[in-house]
Amino acid sequence: MRSTLIRSLLVTATLLAMPAAAQDVTRDAAAVKAGTYAVEPSHTKVLYAINHLGYSTYYGAFPKAQGSLTLDPANLDKSSLEITIDVAAIDSSDDALDKHLRGPDFFDTAKFPTATFKSTKIERTGANTARITGDLTLKGVTKPVTLDATFNQAGVNFISKTYSVGFDAVGTLKRSDFGIKAYVPAVGDEVTLRIGSEFQLKP
Repeated sequence: MRSTLIRSLLVTATLLAMPAAAQDVTRDAAAVKAGTYAVEPSHTKVLYAINHLGYSTYYGAFPKAQGSLTLDPANLDKSSLEITIDVAAIDSSDDALDKHLRGPDFFDTAKFPTATFKSTKIERTGANTARITGDLTLKGVTKPVTLDATFNQAGVNFISKTYSVGFDAVGTLKRSDFGIKAYVPAVGDEVTLRIGSEFQLKP
């Protein structure tokens, strides 16, 4: 009995110590505010994974993105997503490799500095999951790509004081479909994307 009372007091104290906004978050996708959201760039990143010569899975990132999400939880088919990725900002944690990746063998960022993704269909697949189909334009080539998205939570971020919503998403593509064929198949053709993103509700 005493231990139960102590646990209850500790939980209450923890809740009281939390910023008020942190207590107002929801993990119910249906309860998210409808509206137009902007990418929060400092907490949005696209990670990629690719097989390297059969020895390992190599990871890197596109750490700079911007865009908008028009969200209507009650009518998800009316929602839309548009993202622009700064391909020239690619980060493999190796300066020499980054330079090579920006060159003509791979992304040729002097000619194609950005990639864009524009949704064509968003469909609910579960209480907090959705499938986002859209057109990815990369290195001047446009192809359909599908992302499986998971809603994390929404609420007023107690640091920024802005109503925010966050998602994770995963997807795959073949880089050769976009004209990026260097070293295929020794370096994998299939690329796995893992995306973490936060969006802030526009006034």
